[in-house]
Amino acid sequence: MNIVETRPTLSSPELVVEAIVSGVYSGRMVPGQRLVEADLTRNLGVSRGPVREALKRLAAEGLVTLNRHRGAYIRALSRSEVHDTLIVLEVLVGLVARLAAHNIDKGDNHAALQTQFAQLSAVRENSDFMALLKERRDYYDLLIRIAENAEVTRLMPLMQIHLLRLQFQSYLTHEHREKQFEDYAAITEAILAGNRNRADRLMQIHIRRTRILLTRLPEEAFAQS
Repeated sequence: MNIVETRPTLSSPELVVEAIVSGVYSGRMVPGQRLVEADLTRNLGVSRGPVREALKRLAAEGLVTLNRHRGAYIRALSRSEVHDTLIVLEVLVGLVARLAAHNIDKGDNHAALQTQFAQLSAVRENSDFMALLKERRDYYDLLIRIAENAEVTRLMPLMQIHLLRLQFQSYLTHEHREKQFEDYAAITEAILAGNRNRADRLMQIHIRRTRILLTRLPEEAFAQS
């Protein structure tokens, strides 16, 4: 007997949520972009009720900003939000690197990280930012999987991190990206060697450097508080 897996039918609000999340991950929707209810109802074939419910859900999850007078927008982060997010990530992602180093010799973790880093390195000179963004997201997702800590997985603000990268990508120079890749190489080497303290320290330095870089950007790079 052939068993064919079928994807559960999405409700109308879930359809809208999936479309917006997919749009953000693909780069078709970017921070600050307005979400027009009429466009969503027409493009997705749903009524306004499900669209409004979906927007409320996404606002609660921090992906969408709802403004009584201006409508709904893909969330853009303010200067203070960026600072506070990166302060938290400095510690949290450092812990992920430490745990990954601790677990690196389990199963296929060592080979998987080598493969993923090779894929990330392959897009180093790629002018397609979304390809770079995907490989970088996959790299961190793998570190989280290797870390094997359910609470870290629950606490990690993955969508907010993605929004942050989208919002500021146009401000990063070639030199900034080269330094990022140097950091990834050093972090990966430390994790593969099982050096927990070094992996944690290098990851924290990497996030701290990003925070300092972003704090120096002009006001127009940020949403207004």
